Amino acid sequence: MASCNCPFSNLSSPVVSDRPPPVIRQGPSNQTVAVDGTVVLSCVTSGNPTPTILWRKDSVLVSTHDSRVKQLDTGALQIRYAKLGDTGTYTCIASTPSGEASWKAYLEVQEFGSPVQPNRPTDPNLIPSAPSKPEVTDVTRTSITLSWKPNLNSGATPTSYIIEAFSHASGSSWQTLAEHVKTESFVLKGLKPSAVYLFLVRAANAYGLSDPSPISDAVKTQDIPPTSQGVDHRQIQRELADVVIHIHNPSILSSSSVRVQWTVSISFLQ
Repeated sequence: MASCNCPFSNLSSPVVSDRPPPVIRQGPSNQTVAVDGTVVLSCVTSGNPTPTILWRKDSVLVSTHDSRVKQLDTGALQIRYAKLGDTGTYTCIASTPSGEASWKAYLEVQEFGSPVQPNRPTDPNLIPSAPSKPEVTDVTRTSITLSWKPNLNSGATPTSYIIEAFSHASGSSWQTLAEHVKTESFVLKGLKPSAVYLFLVRAANAYGLSDPSPISDAVKTQDIPPTSQGVDHRQIQRELADVVIHIHNPSILSSSSVRVQWTVSISFLQ
């Protein structure tokens, strides 16, 4: 199955700090093609400004100097007269000044005579439609509850969901926080305190992934309590263990008052 590493922006750039990285709506899928065949690896993106799309094969930038290889206006990569050497992992990378998104797929080129299953485009009706815009509730320092609804008016019924998040505090890309989610409400844990997050959800079934949902409203996790920042509680306990309080005999001043005196001594260990 193709994999999506679908992108967080550098806070040092205030011009783009309020924009998330681009989103790959539909990326390439794993394919098998015979020698001399033609293959198209798709990469449908969205973002503001319009993302720049590059392709890598096994981590090396794909060269379009080869007349067999062409990047189409849609961003897809077309390879004609495929060779055995074209076999490898292809990565679509969509980038803007805010960050980037990537999606990988494996292409296998087989010799003549090998049985090759023809790659037919998946019927869009077999894939779920994008879920509704996710809603955020129950925000704590390190967790939130995310809820959404499936689109049952079109597409197939989802069997699970994938949740992705973006935060400047965590990098320059969308990150997958949860997969194989079976419910339409989910508690995301392990978030960073006092960080702004955006979320999106994709529906999935055996035929593939939906387009992403609309991006959630920005939400900020709660701050760390000031009293707990930079406090070494064990050190405080050790220091208090060396404090001795001596209470002197109280002096009765009247029927309703008493004087209590004490001294504090601290032993310093060398």
